[in-house]
Amino acid sequence: AFGELPRQHFNTGWVQAQVATAHFNMAQHTHAEAAFRRARELEPHRLQGMEVYSTVLWFLKREHELCYLAQEVVALDRLAPQTWCVLGNCFSLQREFETAIKFFNRAVQVDPSFTYAYTLAGHEHVSNEDFEK
Repeated sequence: AFGELPRQHFNTGWVQAQVATAHFNMAQHTHAEAAFRRARELEPHRLQGMEVYSTVLWFLKREHELCYLAQEVVALDRLAPQTWCVLGNCFSLQREFETAIKFFNRAVQVDPSFTYAYTLAGHEHVSNEDFEK
């Protein structure tokens, strides 16, 4: 459906982030990465969706790109839940699980309605076989 939009609408950060998220939800991580990259080129100050982009980079094991994204979002807004999720994914990829969980929990503290932070924290606990938390 997004492909049928007029060019000036399709080439916006919001639409590209939606396209990227759709690719991510279909486990098309390479396509998702490309669409997120376009979204960032079009709107470099966009935070919305960057938590999903960081998960895409995590799945693709793109450590350098994920660390760079983390630095960029920290510079944009240190208090946004998306920022804490990106940081959590960055540390998770570096196998620093306790720090990752702390960052995901911080995202929840910043915005208790930010459900993706709960999802990432849960995945981190499961990957550590830490079922009691």
